[in-house]
Amino acid sequence: MKRLDRYILTEMLGPFLFGIGAFLAILVGVQLLYEMLRMIYQAGFPAWAAVRIFLLEIPGMIALTLPMATMFGSLMAIGRLSSDGELVAMRAGGISVFRVGAPVIVFGLLVSVGGLLINESIVPPSKKRAFEIARQARATAGDDGGFLFEIRNAEGQTERILYADEIDPETLEMRNVFVFDFTLGERPELFTATSARWQGEKWHLENVEHTWWLADNRSVQVSPPEATITVGRSREEVEQIRKGPDDMTLGELAAQTRTARQRGDLERANRLWMHYHVRLALPWASVGFAVLGVGLGIQRQRSSRGIGMGVSLLVIFVYYVITHTLSLVGERGVAHPALMAWTANVLLYLTGVGLLLNRSR
Repeated sequence: MKRLDRYILTEMLGPFLFGIGAFLAILVGVQLLYEMLRMIYQAGFPAWAAVRIFLLEIPGMIALTLPMATMFGSLMAIGRLSSDGELVAMRAGGISVFRVGAPVIVFGLLVSVGGLLINESIVPPSKKRAFEIARQARATAGDDGGFLFEIRNAEGQTERILYADEIDPETLEMRNVFVFDFTLGERPELFTATSARWQGEKWHLENVEHTWWLADNRSVQVSPPEATITVGRSREEVEQIRKGPDDMTLGELAAQTRTARQRGDLERANRLWMHYHVRLALPWASVGFAVLGVGLGIQRQRSSRGIGMGVSLLVIFVYYVITHTLSLVGERGVAHPALMAWTANVLLYLTGVGLLLNRSR
């Protein structure tokens, strides 16, 4: 690494770390801190459990701050060089704007890779552990919340609803099970059981009471020792019960998308596929923010952190508005999810390169 690269990266590192801390404080204060207090004072969670959940959510927040901090770091570093006349001296010595910006862009590339790795290797297990702690805390507080799973067909009609008081998160064995089956006749039939276990794509119920209603509203009840209910979901698929798209890895999102397509649930498939491409595209925004920060920083006459933070927040706000708007379009199947996910990044890259070309003249 050349001396120029080390010098520029040293200038950028301080604001980058400051940006992570500042943006993280904003996100934590707006979202996580309130949620932690709600767990303690409203849900009755033990304080230590709420704190552990709070800490386990931090990696996901850090991943969100990385593109923001990259924008702030590059803007402040290049802005400082520009305002102090060092950039003018470099250009007078034959160093181009692109050469000055090269280490910043490489830094943005490394941040993008780091953000992708955090999202894939750290965030999912952290969220899984936070979920398990929350389940245990609800049980301690006497409000476990139970387990509810609604099964719909390709047309979106409800076929079965399963509810259980308890579920083992590892074996998926349930206790005190209620199943409403809408597929056996004009009226739903009710199965209750003391326990249920997974077998293929079926639930095997034990100590069952099976109730159905006749046309005159009289009920008929039998009590077989066992019964089998077709769920139509494999054991692996049931992970979606505990996980939202934000909690899955890219591999899990791709697998769930394929399964939804095979079952004819195109609405869910589009939504999951959109999440997949957004998850893949967002970390690479750091490269675009680095380029844009260089372009914006070159002509800045003041380099105060307040101004830099304000400019960064404005640019990031516009970027996320565009990203979320296009995501909604992709989820509806109007355009391909990959195109919608990467459009904001492409606009970011083009704007940054355009500014660099303009400043290099």
